[in-house]
Amino acid sequence: MSYIQSVIPFVPILPLFGALVLGLLGKRIYTKFGENVTGVLGCSMPFISAIIAATSFIAINRLDVTERIIRINLMNWVTVADLQLQWTFRYDPLSAVMLLIVTIIGTLIHIYAMGYMKGDKSFWRFFSYLNLFLAAMLMLVLGDNLIIMFLGWEGVGLCSYLLIGFWFTEEQNAIAGKKAFIVNRIGDLGFLTGILLVALFSMKLFGSTNLSFAEFHGNIDVLAEQTFWGLPLLEVIAVCFFIGAMGKSAQIPLYVWLPDAMAGPTPVSALIHAATMVTAGVYMMGRVFFLYTWAPHALGFISIIAALTCFVSATIGMAQFDIKKVLAYSTVSQLGYMFLAMSVGAFSAGIFHLLTHAAFKAALFMGSGSIIVALHHKQDMREMGGLLKKMPVTGYSMIAATLAIMGFPLTSGFFSKDEILWKAFIQGSPMLWLVGFVAAGITSFYMWRLVFMTFFGETRMDKHTWDHCQEQPKRTVVPIAILAVAALTIGFWNVPHFLGGHSNFTNFLDPVVHDLSSSPMENYRKLQLIKEKDQQESTAQTMKTESGHQAAASGHEAVVDHTALEWGLMIASVAWTFFTGFLAYIFYLRNPKAREQIMASALAQRVFMVLNNKYFVDEFYEAVVLTPIRKLFDFLGAFDQMVVDGLVNFAGFMGRITSSFIGIFDNEIVDGLVNGAGWGAQAGGKGASSLQSGKIQTIIGSSLIIFIIIVGCVVLFLR
Repeated sequence: MSYIQSVIPFVPILPLFGALVLGLLGKRIYTKFGENVTGVLGCSMPFISAIIAATSFIAINRLDVTERIIRINLMNWVTVADLQLQWTFRYDPLSAVMLLIVTIIGTLIHIYAMGYMKGDKSFWRFFSYLNLFLAAMLMLVLGDNLIIMFLGWEGVGLCSYLLIGFWFTEEQNAIAGKKAFIVNRIGDLGFLTGILLVALFSMKLFGSTNLSFAEFHGNIDVLAEQTFWGLPLLEVIAVCFFIGAMGKSAQIPLYVWLPDAMAGPTPVSALIHAATMVTAGVYMMGRVFFLYTWAPHALGFISIIAALTCFVSATIGMAQFDIKKVLAYSTVSQLGYMFLAMSVGAFSAGIFHLLTHAAFKAALFMGSGSIIVALHHKQDMREMGGLLKKMPVTGYSMIAATLAIMGFPLTSGFFSKDEILWKAFIQGSPMLWLVGFVAAGITSFYMWRLVFMTFFGETRMDKHTWDHCQEQPKRTVVPIAILAVAALTIGFWNVPHFLGGHSNFTNFLDPVVHDLSSSPMENYRKLQLIKEKDQQESTAQTMKTESGHQAAASGHEAVVDHTALEWGLMIASVAWTFFTGFLAYIFYLRNPKAREQIMASALAQRVFMVLNNKYFVDEFYEAVVLTPIRKLFDFLGAFDQMVVDGLVNFAGFMGRITSSFIGIFDNEIVDGLVNGAGWGAQAGGKGASSLQSGKIQTIIGSSLIIFIIIVGCVVLFLR
């Protein structure tokens, strides 16, 4: 444990240090030493972090289960009134898995990027942003409280903007970067609202809060009794948190930024889709699973969104020709699978699919990048074909990853996807299972469509491109091959019981993530009953016994044997994906004329047009959301120009009139009074001085006048 406590803080610090060095000195290093030194420097920090993550993972496996939650307090951070935050990292089985994903896959993508970004004038800046991206994601994963998680959450949002719009001189890239940033701000507002509600009620009920996950979990029973605007507090917080996940993990309706993010460099696409940003929402739900066990209605809402996202994005993927767009919509669909698992209480299944997806999707994106570079940045699959002869390592690696994503038996996707479908059927509803089942077949279809259009058949590219097309250097293809092997084998970590395994991955996560053994609503009712019993008991021993029952209700009750049903659903899923894959083989390789005949019908053309245009969602947002907002601001601008500027001009006019009046008043009246007083004083002075001339006649005359005036005043007074 002491080893883990001493090295884990360096996992996010090292990439952050690399980002600072490359950001401040990268241009000088690049100019003096060239790309290789700059690239090695950029790769070295994530590589060291990956070594630390791997050795720490080995170390935590050697600890007793009760010792696998390790908190590393670095400093007291914020103390403001009742809010007391500590900068603390949390290393446990969940964060251990996430560190492996982020650092290992992140390092392979860094190595791959050295080849992909060769010759780019901002080579050093790209690696600085990549390092910063990893540092932000690692902080999100390791944070022991909601505020540190939110800082990492915002950090990956900022880095996605910088990396998607990396080639910002091109309008498409700049727009895509802004779109990702703005859409995520909408989701982040929901997440922040949820955090503020947790803080507000924690301080109100308990006097203070540090917003740690342990404190949140410990207070969950009391918070479950609270309401907010007449609604159950935990339901509101759960929905707010999921709104944040909608943005980061691209769920309907906040998914529109992710396909457009393909405008950025392919290493960015691989990093976002596989190891960092889009996994943040799934990880967050796994971290606060205890919240969702008390929010069954929120989980019902999530299940609807997840099922729609899974199905809709899969159908869009069938009709795309840009190789990266196909993979982008595939990611959105697979994220829907992960949230589908979360929505039925199969939290470990969702996290496991996150792991397997990271491997095969990174391989697919990096493979597509290799193809794009070889074809001089052509991405349209209609201009490819026959590339397996020219690029065998890339081709076979992508075929292996395709086997995994379709759920071919004994590949990683087979174990993770079928676990989700099984849990959706048994703990959700047959309808949820059906949507996931259909989407699995569509996934197999569009992925084999991609493979057949890209690597098989006759080439459709021009002769010059074909002659110069070749396999990329080892530093590009070796990481792809490593990930392809992982995509084929990593699933054996969680072989289910009905196939003779022991669900090792689920057991590994069990100290920090408890799956539900029944539907979310049934589990919620059980928790309420247990809570009522707890309130009726008086002795500590009875309280302890009931507490044990509550743990059982969270996922450790007696298991009913559904082996036959599980086998049946698995066989149906495998047969369905094989069938749709075979359809892709017929339509795109064996007999393309059959596809052309089907597509000749008016109905098929209309359906294809809708799917190819992504259900016109972007156009809908443009018409319903963006255009009214622009018109509103145009109106406000005109109002400002006409009314506000008019008032300003009128105020200026009145100011000038007032100033003129004040000037006249000052010159004619004030100055007149002042001058008159001066003249009077002068005249009086002259008159008085004449009395002092010494002449007798002047003195007698003056005295007579004064005497007359005095006598007149006395007479008037006496009357």
